[in-house]
Amino acid sequence: MPAKVVLRKGRTGKFTFTLEGPTGQILATSADHPNLRAAKAAIASVQKNLSGASVDDRSASSTVAKKTTTRKAAAPRKAAAKKTTAARKTAAKKTTVRKTAAKKTTARKAAPRKAAAKKTTVRKTAARKTTAARKTAAKKTTVRKTAAKKTTARKTAAKKTTARKAAPRKAAAKKTTARKTTARKTAAKKTTARKTTARKAAPRKAAAKKTTARKTAAKKTTAARKTAARKTTVRKTAARKTAAKKTTARKTTARKTTARKAAPRKAAVKRTTVRKAAPRKTAVRKTTARKAAPRKRVTAS
Repeated sequence: MPAKVVLRKGRTGKFTFTLEGPTGQILATSADHPNLRAAKAAIASVQKNLSGASVDDRSASSTVAKKTTTRKAAAPRKAAAKKTTAARKTAAKKTTVRKTAAKKTTARKAAPRKAAAKKTTVRKTAARKTTAARKTAAKKTTVRKTAAKKTTARKTAAKKTTARKAAPRKAAAKKTTARKTTARKTAAKKTTARKTTARKAAPRKAAAKKTTARKTAAKKTTAARKTAARKTTVRKTAARKTAAKKTTARKTTARKTTARKAAPRKAAVKRTTVRKAAPRKTAVRKTTARKAAPRKRVTAS
């Protein structure tokens, strides 16, 4: 895998590029370029001139030159430094004497100043302590505010996540509530329709009940009339049968009486007819015998 040039844009808006090896190690970095065009032009020049570039090693010569220059410059500097140190020491001694005298005078003059300064320093330390306490309190408040901000950010993130999670739940709940409301409305409509139909049907039912009651009463009256008519017909038929039986009994008794009365008459008539018919029969027999006698003779001869 060959090396590659990686182009990046910084926070300030400037462009830089790096030359990375096959393993991802940064081999070279470029300067900041104001725009993308300049960065691409620099990359093109690097790609063009990198293959034929020579190596100029100045590391050894620079170290030797540094050593020689430091040795040459060190000798006069040391002499001048010795002279300056002697003069400085004498001047320092004089200044120390002057300083001691001045210190004494300043000590005398500075006693009230020190007392006032101590008071002011005490005041300043008290003020510093108060400011430090205020700063610590402010830091604590800032820490608390940052913690509160973090907690609020966490809470807002949690609220957002809960809102995202609750969005389908709310939609499903809205759908279920809509379905329930529609079902309730339809049920209410059905109940109202039933009530209205019941209200409308109430007088109809009452009228129908009245008509049925009237019909049942009429049926009962007709049935009672029919039963009464049947009873009357049964009574009439029974009376007719009894009358017929009585008439037949009377007729049979009359016949019997007439037969009893006619029996001697018939017997007398029979006797008279027998008596009248006896001589006739004998005469007829005699005449028939007389007529049959010559026939028998003829047949015998």
